[in-house]
Amino acid sequence: MTLSSVLAKNTTYLTISSIAQKALAFWWFTYVAAQLGEDTLGKYTFAVTYTSIFVILMNFGLIPVLTREGAKDPTKLQEYFTSVLSIKIILTVISTVVLLGVFHGLNYFKPMPDYTVLLVYLAIGIIVFDTFRSIIFAVLRAQQMMQYEAIGQFFYQVIVVVAGLIFFRLGFKAGGLIVAINLASVLYLVYSLVILFKKTTIRLAWQWRWPTLRRLLLVAAPFALADIFFKLNGSIDTVMLEYLAGDRYVAWYTIALKLTVTLTVIPGAFATAFFPAMSQALTQSREALRDIFEQSTILLIVISAPIAVGTTILAPSIIHLGFAGFPAAIPALQWFMAGLIFLFVNYPIGNVLNAANRQLLNTVNMGIALVVNIILNVLLVPQYTYLGAPAAAVGSTIALVGLGLPHVYQMTSFRFGLLLKKLLLAMCSAGVMGGAVWLVQSFLTMTGWLFVLTMLGAMVVYGATLIVTRTITAPEIRHVWTAIRRS
Repeated sequence: MTLSSVLAKNTTYLTISSIAQKALAFWWFTYVAAQLGEDTLGKYTFAVTYTSIFVILMNFGLIPVLTREGAKDPTKLQEYFTSVLSIKIILTVISTVVLLGVFHGLNYFKPMPDYTVLLVYLAIGIIVFDTFRSIIFAVLRAQQMMQYEAIGQFFYQVIVVVAGLIFFRLGFKAGGLIVAINLASVLYLVYSLVILFKKTTIRLAWQWRWPTLRRLLLVAAPFALADIFFKLNGSIDTVMLEYLAGDRYVAWYTIALKLTVTLTVIPGAFATAFFPAMSQALTQSREALRDIFEQSTILLIVISAPIAVGTTILAPSIIHLGFAGFPAAIPALQWFMAGLIFLFVNYPIGNVLNAANRQLLNTVNMGIALVVNIILNVLLVPQYTYLGAPAAAVGSTIALVGLGLPHVYQMTSFRFGLLLKKLLLAMCSAGVMGGAVWLVQSFLTMTGWLFVLTMLGAMVVYGATLIVTRTITAPEIRHVWTAIRRS
């Protein structure tokens, strides 16, 4: 089997598994929210989110480095693996101590309920199991055996659901749910070990070779920094909201955030497809890179505009149908939709910078956006509670786009007027669609089937308006598709 066919097979496995796992995880979250209620859901979310932040210290950027270096030189994969495993044991102990130290320090200034403290302690197990599993799959990735990870991640979610249902039936709440996740994590780790021993020659061992470790840590440092900024950007708002507002505000915010994060599967899939095309265009000409950047950005604008407008209008129906006990999440979801287009557009911006080996610049931009996020949370959350957090998230996303766009312009000389024109046309088309959706929601009680029919009708209206306004044309779509296929 050729390398290209292996890559295609691995990408297909991971994509299908990721979509299936995310769909099941989203359904499970709606069920969990209904079972736990506002206050307990807030406690559960805080415990899982807070502990997950410290995974970045346990990993320290070593996972992608192990995969990359092992793929470059398979003869040294055993040495790299045992070196990373050895340092990871130490990093895990240090990270756990720091996690507990920070938590109890914060708890000193604002005491948490005993139940929240218990949940945090239980959640530590999840990140410990996950961090060691991740290095095993890094080895399998280096050897192009990603199908086992794809299978494992889906069945991991299945085990979480089955074990969680059993614990709920036995009368447990958030504590039982975290125990269920721990159980799934243990089984997932065991599964990864079985695959490692049966499919590879790699074995567990302690190995402390400082020259090797030093080189790996130096290579991993930029990845670790990027991971820190990325993880904190997605988690710091939940932690700050817990301490500045309270449990129920975290629950309302989390539901809106979960719905928004689910939508990022779309630009994420496109980014995966566009990245090779951008990397190839970079070697051809400035114009080729400009064309693929413009077309990919326009396509994501055309996709995100109706989602943002439609979700803003249908937010009451979406929350009522999926999270009936959390009506306060409606305005938070609408706030997130205000920044959805910027969130989508940031993907091709990041792709261009990464394709041009400007990862450091991307990391610096993420760090600045993180600072913006924290400052806005400090300013807005005390007064606006859970509505201040999504406003801060939108502000940091806009900052990230604003920081990256000038550098992309320097590299591509993209036509800003063209992008602005397409944005305005897409928003006009989305506005027409939104008007139709608003009329339906105003005069009819939105049920499950009517909601589906409304979305299908909205797609027809939006598509027809796009054709009339020539927001995006068939040749433009063919151009993007051809670039992706050739790469």
